[in-house]
Amino acid sequence: MRLIDIFVLNKCGSKKQAKKAIKKGLITVNNTIVDEDIEINDETVIYESKILDSHPLKYYIIHKPSGYVCANKDPHDPCLITLLPDENLHYVGRLDRDTTGLVIMTNDLKLRKRLTLPEFHIPRTYAFTCLYPLLDITPFKEGIVIDGDVKCLPAIVEMMSENEGTITLEEGRYHEIKKMFLSLNNKITSLHRIMYGDISLGELPSGSYRTLTKEEINHLKDITGRELCNISKK
Repeated sequence: MRLIDIFVLNKCGSKKQAKKAIKKGLITVNNTIVDEDIEINDETVIYESKILDSHPLKYYIIHKPSGYVCANKDPHDPCLITLLPDENLHYVGRLDRDTTGLVIMTNDLKLRKRLTLPEFHIPRTYAFTCLYPLLDITPFKEGIVIDGDVKCLPAIVEMMSENEGTITLEEGRYHEIKKMFLSLNNKITSLHRIMYGDISLGELPSGSYRTLTKEEINHLKDITGRELCNISKK
């Protein structure tokens, strides 16, 4: 990562202010004053006696409990972000108050934008239970119409029993899964996200979080980069 980006992500100022700080000799890297924007790996960066985080981009997954909302402030319900060590994070794919499971949190705004844009078609998998037996999953393969005239992309449904299964979809429309079931005269009674791309919630306890591995971060960057190439070719 470039020195100027590290300066900005550590909230020391703007890129313009970073350039001025470098020009004035206010930044040292491994105790040496630098006079240009350089690539930083694991070096010690100091600005005005403050040691800067040389790896300021953060990536977490958290197991969202029921009752928490994906917001930074809410007058009625607890916010999921309060369970994390950093409040300068952004949600990747918000979940409803009563929906549980995997949520990605990051301050990498470029990656977050790509992960949430519908044209990138990032698969998300949920475990669900429904009120009435779901005996025919053909409508999901064909694309269910919601809100009267909006046709959803095809979704993959695998049933574990008549009322339980998993659903994988590549869209993020508002209340999409719940509306799909309502269109079939059924109702979701529980919804739990277990995967985002190839990243699995695994055995992470409810309310707990962990940092993403390098492999997981590279996976997210890879699938968004691949989809970006596909979009640009269209």
